[in-house]
Amino acid sequence: MLAGCAGKAAPAGGGTCAALGVEQVPGGANDHVSSCDDASACGNGAEPPTGGPHCGSWLGCGTHAEASACRWIHNLEHGHLVLLYNCPGGCPEVVAKLEAFAAKVPASAGGAPRALVVPRPTLPGKVGAVAWGTSWVGDDVDEAALACVLDAQDDAAPEPGLGCSALK
Repeated sequence: MLAGCAGKAAPAGGGTCAALGVEQVPGGANDHVSSCDDASACGNGAEPPTGGPHCGSWLGCGTHAEASACRWIHNLEHGHLVLLYNCPGGCPEVVAKLEAFAAKVPASAGGAPRALVVPRPTLPGKVGAVAWGTSWVGDDVDEAALACVLDAQDDAAPEPGLGCSALK
């Protein structure tokens, strides 16, 4: 459906994924922490986190107005794609573009695309995408870069290919 590129040529003649700014950042340990409230205990130290310790509960796939990284890191462990945005004043056009991309992500058996769209106030750019061990951050939605991250979604995930229930 969407051709990505972890090391291959990027879609639409965009060069390699690395040239688009897609990075491989080891996800680290996939241990569960005792509380989802202690954000300092979660993640692998990368921004955005590409894995690491996380809480035992995950999020339904879809768009979230707020979302703890401790929970969406658990989604990464399952091979889900997380699309991020950092727009303190709001950016409905960016969120709409990310939602449109998420809708193209292959669905699990339950019918929900295996992707989340979540705000990330500490993101060092306006938009980003993360799969376990892979990330990209930019200032505008770049479908070629998003496709590269999508291509890596199950590659390094400790529990790859798991389904995602739709957000209710």
